[in-house]
Amino acid sequence: MKKFILSILLICTMSASTKLFAQCTPDPNLTTSGTLPAYLDTAKVGVLYSQVIQYHITKDTTVFVAQLGQTVNAKIDTLWITGVVGMPDGFTYSCHNSDCKIVGGATGCATLTGTPKANSGGIYPLLVLIRIRATAMIGPLPVAQTVNDTNARYSIVVRGATGTSEIVENSEPILYPNPAKDQLQVYVPGIKNNASYTITNIQGQIVGTGRDTSSMFNINIKGNPSGIYFLNIESEGKVWNKKFVIE
Repeated sequence: MKKFILSILLICTMSASTKLFAQCTPDPNLTTSGTLPAYLDTAKVGVLYSQVIQYHITKDTTVFVAQLGQTVNAKIDTLWITGVVGMPDGFTYSCHNSDCKIVGGATGCATLTGTPKANSGGIYPLLVLIRIRATAMIGPLPVAQTVNDTNARYSIVVRGATGTSEIVENSEPILYPNPAKDQLQVYVPGIKNNASYTITNIQGQIVGTGRDTSSMFNINIKGNPSGIYFLNIESEGKVWNKKFVIE
């Protein structure tokens, strides 16, 4: 009987330790609205993957109220992560607390974990579902509202053990989201040195240029009119031309 009780206690202790280990710790150094890191680590088929994402939202901000046609001051009460769409099969996420909740002015974190299965090599754009409760000042009156939002900043790159890796490495650059609105995420497989890019509109006019050293980078396209655009990328003697749409 004593051995049985000790076994139960051991199992409970191991379960609690596993849960505690799986939880991440919010980074107090992140004090501006946004997320870290800039890019997610690459995952490999058959290898356990674990990636921590830090997120912060300021307490005081401004929001545009369409009904009024103006921007008003607002205070963020609470932000929740309610889901992550697009993860590779078998992946899950957990947060620093049970409901992935932070208050305005605070920092939280989430951990993506999983072991990519065979033949799952590829690019997985993630869509993080968010709920925000805020209080906007409409004149002298505080008006509380809860809105749903999304964050499409990240993608997970899964590399296969053999052939799949080669397919990923030799594939064309991937643009996400497409159509895009404010920001375009670009993944250039196998990049090792600087990549330069040029954005032209459908009339052939250059509307943006830049350079990056990472295989995955973001391009700010905010302010460009809606329409069809072309992204020309040059790296290591290779040239790609990809079409995308700005909403």
